[in-house]
Amino acid sequence: MLNTVKRELHYGYRGWRLVYGFLAKRLIHCNLQVTHRCNFRCQICDFWKSEHDPAQELSLHDIRVIARKLNRLGTLIVSLAGGEPLIRPDLYDIIRIMESENHFPVLITNGWFVNETVAKDILRAGLQEISVSVDYADAKRHDAQRGCEGAWERAINALHLLNRSRPHRRNRIHMISVLMDDNLDDIEPLIRLSREIGVTYMVSLYSWNRGQKRHRLPSEKVTRHLLDLKHRYPEFVTLTSYIERLDEAIEHGGIGNCQTGRLLLNIDSHGDVSRCIDTSEQPAANILSEDVREVCRKLGRVQREQDCAQCWTSCRGFAESMQQPPRLRQFREFFESVKPR
Repeated sequence: MLNTVKRELHYGYRGWRLVYGFLAKRLIHCNLQVTHRCNFRCQICDFWKSEHDPAQELSLHDIRVIARKLNRLGTLIVSLAGGEPLIRPDLYDIIRIMESENHFPVLITNGWFVNETVAKDILRAGLQEISVSVDYADAKRHDAQRGCEGAWERAINALHLLNRSRPHRRNRIHMISVLMDDNLDDIEPLIRLSREIGVTYMVSLYSWNRGQKRHRLPSEKVTRHLLDLKHRYPEFVTLTSYIERLDEAIEHGGIGNCQTGRLLLNIDSHGDVSRCIDTSEQPAANILSEDVREVCRKLGRVQREQDCAQCWTSCRGFAESMQQPPRLRQFREFFESVKPR
């Protein structure tokens, strides 16, 4: 009973600090790349094209240092990113460290490594939210895109296992799709599939900005269609303000006045800090060796001096959409996406 009360008080404390961070327009979200390794060969990613030594990745000691420094900044949403984050056998320890330092750890996975034991362990370790990538309603198309036979089946099975393993209904399980030039018609079937499984659904616009990848943005307007789907399906929880700017992003190849570096930061698997994952090869600082306030100052300077309009991904879009008027709508929708179901 006492442990339950402590958990609830800790959750409430973190929630209060998160709301304050939104209202104060602080650095609310961090993408922490715990690994660049991946077991897939996705056409829409390029991390797998280079060799990555696991011995060079952040240690648990490094993770603790980063967690404490981000806590000082009030950066409480920490996305444990990859590569494929579940490729790290100590991911459970990483989640526990983040949760103990007042963060809300979340992650996106391809689902391949999720079995019943993994599903239970990562959620009980303190993972707040997990999204499984599924880009097509057809298994063969998804497998071809991901460069791995059986990828679709494993992803769907992962969603079932994760949904059944939630220790609390506030632990969020999403299916997430990258919106591209050939899968707009797949979105509604995938939303329906999410509903059947008992999870929620999100989309993120394709980004070509890092590495050598071809442009795969939709060739047609998508906003009206997706807003109609959001109106009809409560399982579709992507923020309205994010969806409303998709046509603009597609037409112009992104959205100007990027606020990464002010609302969002990226930390790679060596501790180098950049505005976002697409600019990870141009670090502004290193969070392991520099004072966190100096890191924040350098990020702010880069954001002011180097304007960028090369994407409208969901990580950037979430941080910026939460600051768009009407802010009451954004908070209501955010609450709907994270409340117990």
